[in-house]
Amino acid sequence: MIKKLQKKFISISAMGLFLMIFLVMVSIDCAFFYQTNSHLNMKLTMLIREQDFSDFPGKQGEKQIPPSMPEDGFMPHFENKLRIQSDGCLVYLSKDGTLLNIRQDAARRYSEEEISEIASDLLEDGKSHGWYEYYKFHMEERTAADGSEQIVIGLVNASSDLYSIATVIVISLIIGILSFVLALLIIVFASKKAVKPVAESYTKQKQFVTDAGHELKTPLTVISANSELARMIYGDSEWFDSIDKQVAKMNGLVRSLITLARMDEEQKPVFAAFSLSDAVFDTAKSFEHLIHAKQMLITFDIEENLMYVGDESKIREVVSILMDNAVKYCDANGKIAVRLKDGKQIRLQVINDFSNAESCELDKVFERFYRADKARTSDGSYGLGLSIAKSIVELHGGTISARSLEHDRVVFEVILPKKPRSM
Repeated sequence: MIKKLQKKFISISAMGLFLMIFLVMVSIDCAFFYQTNSHLNMKLTMLIREQDFSDFPGKQGEKQIPPSMPEDGFMPHFENKLRIQSDGCLVYLSKDGTLLNIRQDAARRYSEEEISEIASDLLEDGKSHGWYEYYKFHMEERTAADGSEQIVIGLVNASSDLYSIATVIVISLIIGILSFVLALLIIVFASKKAVKPVAESYTKQKQFVTDAGHELKTPLTVISANSELARMIYGDSEWFDSIDKQVAKMNGLVRSLITLARMDEEQKPVFAAFSLSDAVFDTAKSFEHLIHAKQMLITFDIEENLMYVGDESKIREVVSILMDNAVKYCDANGKIAVRLKDGKQIRLQVINDFSNAESCELDKVFERFYRADKARTSDGSYGLGLSIAKSIVELHGGTISARSLEHDRVVFEVILPKKPRSM
């Protein structure tokens, strides 16, 4: 129980930590990509403005003022002071796509063949701006000084910027993984202290239940003995029958509480191979007389010679609990079916007619002291049987569930792994 709580604490904390680190990493990477993209757009804008400025010099005697950076960056005023230089070229095309001119800086980093091929692909694509491989481009139509219509394409080589983006992503990923692993180790070590108060409280509660159960056995034994003695002296009476009945109910409750307390101790069970087919059939068959006495029918669909490794007595107890539950809640003149099938996993099903199946909270029937039918208060049940069955099934690494079927039927299904986890 405490180990499960500790694992749940670790898993929830780890999930929250992972989401937080992931969101931080994605936010940083997206912010860096946004800033880099804005930086490249500024380069393109500066490239076009600088070339336009060189095409139309000022009047003689006028002092020419270089164009300023656009005010749309991450830190526009700071970037404007930096005077970011454009590293690219301008391609001038006619309306029909004929290459007219190529202008680039003094380094002349691009060949005419490469630029012509890029311009041709961009014209065919028809987009006004975006990415072309590792180039950032901007394309627009203009009217030249001679009045002719031209297409101007600005290109900036963004390979270094893309490399920077990839580097930031890799670094953030490495830092994120290392941070997650380090924080997870801290959570694992801290989890023991985190659940320690709960563990102490749970241990005391479990010890109280065990001690109270043993303490109750003595007065119940005395009451039962005195009732027998009084019966011998005064003869049979309905009062003595009522006392014996209540003592039997209390003894059953005490045994169930002690059983649950021992199940929660998480002691490693001793498993052995046994015939699961025989265990299920023999246990379910023992209820046949009671079922027929209540005018009900029972059918068996049990796969033969199915062997299993586990605690046979506890598996038989699970079957007995499910059968007892089916008999108690089966409708009058109803049917009960017991099925055992082998596959990737072993499936045990106990199905019974129950007209109120849809109105029951079947997801809560395995909680302690839960009763599906609050009206049935005199059947000697305290709502602990299914909780015990769940503990036994989980001890074998399996699962147990309840769900409603069509035609007012309910099925309790036990799924057992081929090999119990404790083996």
